[in-house]
Amino acid sequence: MTEKEIHALIGRYISGECSQEERDFLERWYANELQKRISETNESDLRTVKEELWERIVDERPEITKRRIAWRVWASVAAVLLVGFFVIYQSQETQHTYKTPEEKIVAHPQHVMPGGNKAILTMGDGKQFVLTDEDEGVIEEGDGFVIRKQEDGLVSFEIIDHPNHVASINNTIETPKGGIYQVVLPDGSKAWLNSASSISFPSNFSKEERKVSIKGEVYFEVQRDVSRPFRVEASRQQVEVLGTKFNINAYADEPYIRTSLLEGSVSVKGAEREHVLKPGFEMITNKNGKDRIAKADIEAIMAWKEGVFQFDRVELGVLMRQLARWYDVEVIYTGAYPKDEFVGKIKRNEDIQKVLDILTYGNIDVSLEGRKLMVGQKN
Repeated sequence: MTEKEIHALIGRYISGECSQEERDFLERWYANELQKRISETNESDLRTVKEELWERIVDERPEITKRRIAWRVWASVAAVLLVGFFVIYQSQETQHTYKTPEEKIVAHPQHVMPGGNKAILTMGDGKQFVLTDEDEGVIEEGDGFVIRKQEDGLVSFEIIDHPNHVASINNTIETPKGGIYQVVLPDGSKAWLNSASSISFPSNFSKEERKVSIKGEVYFEVQRDVSRPFRVEASRQQVEVLGTKFNINAYADEPYIRTSLLEGSVSVKGAEREHVLKPGFEMITNKNGKDRIAKADIEAIMAWKEGVFQFDRVELGVLMRQLARWYDVEVIYTGAYPKDEFVGKIKRNEDIQKVLDILTYGNIDVSLEGRKLMVGQKN
């Protein structure tokens, strides 16, 4: 295409009027142009090249269309990785082929498969059930309640007697690294557990409250009950609701705890303050005991539940911690690594090797040795 035709295509891309074929062409054109320029540029000028090329696409975009564009870009974004994520992700859907310009990261790819429906139930009396191995149906019956595996990836706690006659036994469901699971709580509320997460709750909630505690990341859809508030305890945050949808990220290895509200309202008590959130907002409490309220990127926050990795201006460490939890690998940094921030998404059901192949677009050196992921900066 001529320069004039490319300019016209960019205009249609910005306004959202491109066909799928035109979007694919423009994305491949950008990646090819970038690769060509990189081969002619020394390392000190690399960031300038990335920004200059990207500005040709988004520099004049109107404010109203910013969220409609497939990507957002900042001065510190690693544009090569950004394009790599989306070109590869979309080519899988449209059957287009896009070859990486570099060799595979490892000569003999090792198959580290993605996570799936895995969880262990531990009851207060010490009984344990590996839920993945249990057949569908009742797996345990207690005083006035049953625990039922409804389908792979879902277990429910059901009251079968008058609540006053139901024994209150504490239960904990825990997902390992590479695990994900859903539980229906005794009041009908639902909780989705991300990898390396847990939830503890009684088999029968009290008359005054419905109280659970969590670690890791859990998404809730709470049944409304004005007479019994639903309370969630996590380290450095406590959440109280009547009925709503919200997500809590409380991993011990993350620098913050974050409660993000999708629907309804929640009262969140952090380290310094208590605040009632509105939908689309979140409270973030860092390890230094500071709270802040921010607009939440709900799509990115909930991507894990939809089976997608979605990175929206995240640092390499954040990206690697997500990969480590889902693929059950140990990340080892071999020295300095890029300080760029990354944008993109890819399905979580992919073999880890496909994800690592995409990282070759950035200034990252990665290799997989067994279940150890070695990460450094390209020389």
